[in-house]
Amino acid sequence: MSPLLFSVSGLRGIVGEDITPEIVIKYSRAFAMANGGVKYIVGQDTRPHSTMLKYSVIASLLASGKSVIDIGVVPTPTLLFFVREKHADGGIMITASHNPIEWNALKFVKKGGVFTTGKDIEQIKDCLDGYLSIRWNEIKTVHQNIQAVKDHIDRILAHPFINVDEIRRKRFKVACDCVNGAAYRAIPELLRRLNCEVIELNCEPSGIFPHNPEPRKENLKELDKILQDGQADIGFATDPDGDRLVIGLKSTGILSEEYTVPLASYYVLKKKKGHIVVNLSTSMLIEKIASMFKVKVHRTPVGEANVVEKMVQIGALIGGEGNGGVIFSEINPTRDSLTGIALVLSLAAEENLEEIYSILPEYSLKKERLEFTGNLPLEKIKKEFKGAHYDERDGIYIRFRRKWIHIRKSNTEPILRIYAEAPEPKEVEELIQKAREIILPN
Repeated sequence: MSPLLFSVSGLRGIVGEDITPEIVIKYSRAFAMANGGVKYIVGQDTRPHSTMLKYSVIASLLASGKSVIDIGVVPTPTLLFFVREKHADGGIMITASHNPIEWNALKFVKKGGVFTTGKDIEQIKDCLDGYLSIRWNEIKTVHQNIQAVKDHIDRILAHPFINVDEIRRKRFKVACDCVNGAAYRAIPELLRRLNCEVIELNCEPSGIFPHNPEPRKENLKELDKILQDGQADIGFATDPDGDRLVIGLKSTGILSEEYTVPLASYYVLKKKKGHIVVNLSTSMLIEKIASMFKVKVHRTPVGEANVVEKMVQIGALIGGEGNGGVIFSEINPTRDSLTGIALVLSLAAEENLEEIYSILPEYSLKKERLEFTGNLPLEKIKKEFKGAHYDERDGIYIRFRRKWIHIRKSNTEPILRIYAEAPEPKEVEELIQKAREIILPN
């Protein structure tokens, strides 16, 4: 059996081994006890087993004295938006995001439409052996609501930064790959409401991923070809739960996921200056954007909850994570591919997107993963990487003037993640190889 993983990223495992209806009921009940309140929103992605798990979640919430609004198949950011919009006390999203199809997960959402923090997770753990017993006449109701996606799009298009009129006037031809995931309906609907001509790729609710579900250039060959052949003006791809976004440009093809937050930030900062918040593993490209507008970049440990918490603390408008997760706090304080699309299309309507892309520096960024269950030898790592700035809030982040390496244990898998970035690929390889030799000397 693979390990059942429980962290700020939620409860995650392989369905039928770690994730079973019994486990789902137990953790949903513990969340209901720890979180409190009465009104809960439940949503799911398109995986074949998500509906089964959703009914286990709903049964557990009802047995805990909660009322439930079932919003069906929606992107994760739509569920968070709806929790806030409906003044709900909490929510649970059934999705394993980019993990393989046999995996699934529960993502726990608090009042206000934000994910649980590390402190919240500890409180949920404390409630795992508890039980809420209610009488038959205290059981509350389940309501279906199919308007969540429409309401989410309405909110995006109503924001004054989104240049709806100019986007509609441009009549962009847009190709989108939704990997047969939770955004299969939402993204095409958003694009059509913006008067775009839409080329749909993998926009069926089957939950069967036609390629590796990580939204990265090497996995998006069909979309890349459409763009390289000039069949679309712009392309977008997302992951199975619709919170991450990758952009593609006509003739250029698919961009690295690291360009999404910088391009969205460029547009937002054009409208209103303010600080940017990203995680430690985000590309140095964001510093280039910050320098253009003379604002500061704040870095946090990896994890959306950490980025959002810092954004709230300092009042930042824009932030995100380098894996394509755009967070625009005035619309939806969570990684939101739909908001990201609206921001990027607004930028494309007002300026030449290819020209903006061309002025950004080219860095080589590599992400590696090692099977690893031990403890990081932090002192040994610092000894070998001399003359750098060290940040130990999340594994260890080692920053030199023009390059960095971040070594951390994953929140969602029993692996070690190593990220490194530098102007040249050779420098990146040297950083990663040195780290491997320190951590796995044999």
